[in-house]
Amino acid sequence: MANFYCKNLVNGLSFHQTNLRFCTTLQLGQIISQYQEKPKELAEKIISLRKNIISNLKNGGDVPDGCKDCIYKTNEYAVSEKISKIDLYYWYHCNCGCFYCSYRDVTKGVFSDRVKEGNPVIYKTLKELYKHNEISLNDLHVYFGGGEIGVLKEFPKLIDLFLKNNVVSVWCESSGVKYSKSVEKLLKCGKGLITIAICSGDKDVYKKIKNRDKYKDVLKNLANYVKAAKSYKNNPNNSDNVISKYIILKGFNDNLEEVEKWLSESKKIGLTRVEISMEFCWGIQTKKGRPIEDYNFKIFEYVEKRCRELGLKLMKNSTSVALMEKGIY
Repeated sequence: MANFYCKNLVNGLSFHQTNLRFCTTLQLGQIISQYQEKPKELAEKIISLRKNIISNLKNGGDVPDGCKDCIYKTNEYAVSEKISKIDLYYWYHCNCGCFYCSYRDVTKGVFSDRVKEGNPVIYKTLKELYKHNEISLNDLHVYFGGGEIGVLKEFPKLIDLFLKNNVVSVWCESSGVKYSKSVEKLLKCGKGLITIAICSGDKDVYKKIKNRDKYKDVLKNLANYVKAAKSYKNNPNNSDNVISKYIILKGFNDNLEEVEKWLSESKKIGLTRVEISMEFCWGIQTKKGRPIEDYNFKIFEYVEKRCRELGLKLMKNSTSVALMEKGIY
């Protein structure tokens, strides 16, 4: 067996806004394409490059330069050589204007409810990969970032394609402003997860953060997603797959009063799982080497305590946890 056999390369496919990569860890894995090819050509290129990489990894050959010092590389041998993890965050268009958005340098804060195509080449390429039996039919996990799924034209088609081919799970990040029947479909069959970053416990704070007066709409949509999840009888904990997320934003919601309102409202509308996160995208870029602010630790500790008291299950954002353990950005 080779000294370096990374399942992130063997099993992953990651569709970014400007390029396609094998690795799904947002590291420096090999770029496959910048979407110049037609779908059939792109699928053939993916298949050929995958074959070469797998052969190299098995036989101790060269690996992509960006992979050599990657913190996620592993010697763990992949159970299967089929694609089993697909990330889709290849569009910027959104229906919220969050001031903290990591894509704000591209979008300039412009947002719209208009439904737009993201990159229809991707749907057709995935169909080709299924045709050539490159994607696992029993162990595929899909993640949608973006961009907002509710204003991505091909989102329903992509969901139907994955469901048709027995996807195990589809995790979606969403603003929650627009209710998605496709997400509802996923939740009702036990294959969907959705995270909505509401970041507030009242409409005024929500509007300041999101630049939209849609707080009540988002609460209603969260509650309806919970109902859809609970209708799946094969898993009594399926409602845990609807998650309200709170990103701590200095000067906006970095106080226990707002956090308490968020947790109380989450419980009130029937949520069973929440997530707490630092704001780290800007922090990593602009505060490198500086200590993590005390209010983050205080809020994390409070949320953990209150979730136990309220009977809510808590997710701690993994990047936030790693940064807090290190103590610096």
